[in-house]
Amino acid sequence: MRSLFLMDNAAGLLTIKDKILYILVVIFLLTFYPGHMPAVNNVALGLLSVYCFFFYSTFREKYYLLRKRKEVVAMTLFYLLHIVSAYFSKDQAEGFSWVVVRMPLFVFPVSLGLVYIKQALKERIIWVFSVITAFTLLICTVWSVYHTISRQDLTLLYNDNLTILTDKQSIYIALLVNLAVFGFGYLLAIRSKLITNKWLVYGCLFILLVANFLLASRIAIITLYGSIICTAIWYAVQQKKFKLLAMVVAGVAVTGILLVSIFPKTLNRFRELKYTNYEYTHKGVESHFDMVITPDQWNGANIRLAVWSCGWELVKQHPWLGVQLGDKLHRLVDVYAAKHFDFAYESRRNMHNNYLDILVTFGITGFLLFLWGFLIEPLRHCIHRKDFFGILVIAAFMLSFIPENYFDRSMGNMMFAFFIAFIVSYREPPADPAHLYK
Repeated sequence: MRSLFLMDNAAGLLTIKDKILYILVVIFLLTFYPGHMPAVNNVALGLLSVYCFFFYSTFREKYYLLRKRKEVVAMTLFYLLHIVSAYFSKDQAEGFSWVVVRMPLFVFPVSLGLVYIKQALKERIIWVFSVITAFTLLICTVWSVYHTISRQDLTLLYNDNLTILTDKQSIYIALLVNLAVFGFGYLLAIRSKLITNKWLVYGCLFILLVANFLLASRIAIITLYGSIICTAIWYAVQQKKFKLLAMVVAGVAVTGILLVSIFPKTLNRFRELKYTNYEYTHKGVESHFDMVITPDQWNGANIRLAVWSCGWELVKQHPWLGVQLGDKLHRLVDVYAAKHFDFAYESRRNMHNNYLDILVTFGITGFLLFLWGFLIEPLRHCIHRKDFFGILVIAAFMLSFIPENYFDRSMGNMMFAFFIAFIVSYREPPADPAHLYK
């Protein structure tokens, strides 16, 4: 744990600038999780971004990196598209409110995305993020267990009840749990010098695996265990260790059976997938992980299918330029009203799909710009350089965007922009001039 406080021998590999950047990242992460601290977290984000932009490297270095990192240009253009779209919206106030919420999509790429972070600092940032996430979930779990026992209510262990201390939705925390697992796995795989006590890491992984299941996010559970199996298959094929693959698959199966046996309520989130039929005019109640799932309920699956169908109506009406940022929710609610979809109309449901939201808002043009800048180009470089941590992180976001609209939450924008910019930042520029990076 000495490495968290820069008191280990490996800290000597960091320059003074590296150490300042590391401290600012730690402050940002520490203010990110606690609930009711958005102002403090925004200040931490500002300090981190200002330091990266003005102090960590020269503008000459940034210009060089900008020429090599074309995706940062696309990210910047995508955010500028928000400003243009807000201006041309009928509801400009609504549009510019979204411009503010989505500001991390611009701030992180042009600050963190335009510096070069070397391996030693990269490992340390991954390490501190993973440890802070595990520690946060440990506190949340202890808190939930205490209240579960005192109130004799098992539901307090699950879903949003587990993350009540963070004042954040469980689906977002579940994604961060997955990224922390990937972080620990990466550091173990490369035998990082930061890991001096493997049992500490194994303990953190145990906490994260249990938390992943208790958070009851279908996409997070599928992503985590799917990633483990896919990684095991790739490694087994590369190294021809098929017995190890069999052991991993058996271990995943046993872990799944044990978790379902101990925490059966999570299984209700998957039972919903059996009931995907819907009628817009249906007045049924919305199912919950603590309810008996029946066909007459609205659930996480059929609600999304109904909402996506309404969103697609808008795509067909405005395929190329979209309906504009300030008008997207108004237009979606109008579709709800036209279809007598009162369940979604009364709660003003968003798109529940990040891709569909971008497609509706900016049309095919903005959608392709987003895909190329934030996902495809960074992922292409990760694959080319065999950056498996980056591949897993980007893949996790890509899957998580299917059932949720991350860009409608400041937390979602901050998470995504930070990690994509971080992945870009540690990619060593080709033909690196010696006079720029000593």
